[in-house]
Amino acid sequence: MRKQHEERKEEIAAAALAILAEEGPRQLTARNLGARVGMDGSSLFRHFENKAAILHAAIDVFETSLSESFPDTEPSWESLRTFFVRRLALVQARPEVVHLAFNQHLLVVSGETEHAERVRAVVARSVSFIRACLEHAQAAGVISSAIPAAAQVWVVAGMLRGAALGSMHPKPTPDEAWKWLASTLHQRPST
Repeated sequence: MRKQHEERKEEIAAAALAILAEEGPRQLTARNLGARVGMDGSSLFRHFENKAAILHAAIDVFETSLSESFPDTEPSWESLRTFFVRRLALVQARPEVVHLAFNQHLLVVSGETEHAERVRAVVARSVSFIRACLEHAQAAGVISSAIPAAAQVWVVAGMLRGAALGSMHPKPTPDEAWKWLASTLHQRPST
């Protein structure tokens, strides 16, 4: 049975995102993409006008995936927990998302500056949210203010990346990784 047009478009966009993140934009060819989704490369263009439209749809998948992990609440320690657990579950299930987030230069190298800017904007929104949550937690006395929130963002981002892509087996669950992160951030620095 033939897949519906919209389902096929989503499948193609997700596969394009995976190729971008894992192999780079030069490998995002009709042949490679077609092989990933089990169709002839020329058949892709029944669903998309051109390669630029496929790339645009792949970045849409990236943006949508990351946007869905944001809680609907104001920045706080609890909303940071919700964000962290959701985001880690996402990137463990779809590592291509974190690969692209941490390798935005892939798009710049290929001359896709509009798409690189979209990726940067999504990453910047995440960083801003994490920082706001940490600042709120510091102001509430939940975590130490001895280390600036801007530096603590590195700890959160590093834990997300490590828990998603690190070599630890089995990978920690999002809740386990959150407990480790919370414990780390609750530590009072020695003087």
